[in-house]
Amino acid sequence: MDNNLGARRPSSAAFEDDDDGEPMSVYLAPTLAAEGRAADTVLAGHAGFGLAAITAGLAREKAQTVHPDPLPQESSHTVVCGDKRAGGKKCAKKGFALGARWIVEPSPPRASDFGA
Repeated sequence: MDNNLGARRPSSAAFEDDDDGEPMSVYLAPTLAAEGRAADTVLAGHAGFGLAAITAGLAREKAQTVHPDPLPQESSHTVVCGDKRAGGKKCAKKGFALGARWIVEPSPPRASDFGA
């Protein structure tokens, strides 16, 4: 929950490179649309997860590059390359979190998610 915005927004942690050093994965909306697929189809097998959208323009504004990287099981797969932590409070991952919009909002956390 972002109290300044008065709404839930994605965490900046959602916009980091993978732990193994691979670039951040995204899905290209135009590819999904060309295939007649709804955006939420990329969440198959990930119940409770959310899906947020950023633009390639925002990625480029944050000194990132965007490269299609189709996978055998996902033609819309793309990677966003660049240092997402550089710049302190103006870093890319923070900018992505603030500039993202929900496509599918995740399920609200339950008390049991926190060991209660």
